[in-house]
Amino acid sequence: MTVHDFDGLARRFRRITDEGMERILRNIAEAAGETLLNLIIDEIDRQNLIDTGAMWQSFSRGDNNNVWEWDVDRNAITLGLGSNLPYAQLVNDGYTIEKKHFVPGYWNGGGSFVYDPSAKTGFMAKPRSFIGRHYFDIAVEHLEGGMNQLIMRRLEVELERMLR
Repeated sequence: MTVHDFDGLARRFRRITDEGMERILRNIAEAAGETLLNLIIDEIDRQNLIDTGAMWQSFSRGDNNNVWEWDVDRNAITLGLGSNLPYAQLVNDGYTIEKKHFVPGYWNGGGSFVYDPSAKTGFMAKPRSFIGRHYFDIAVEHLEGGMNQLIMRRLEVELERMLR
């Protein structure tokens, strides 16, 4: 009877090798990626950045503007994530309007501007600079601060699941 119990344990450990380890690492990387996306969204909200929702949604996995790219080779699992919206980077890094230009759109009832390339109304954007809000960088710093705990918690969950 005891030998059978050890046999079962040996089979479980064999499942962890190769295929199992890759799945564990992938699940940990996905959990870290999801956590980072949530931290980015929280930071956008915390800074009360003006957004129509498109930027916020572009940091939600599955949105068509979201970047979620895997690179798996025999030495590493890499997850690249972010947003494909050009203004997401401009808001993060800052930008300068070099010359005056017309921006088509309209003001909605809530007092915010809605960009509409086909609108006959809009406003003149005058030259000026906008400081970067660094919401992405701040979120990465928050993630790095708790990365070891996140990895350890996820590793415990994954190993427990594999050894059942």
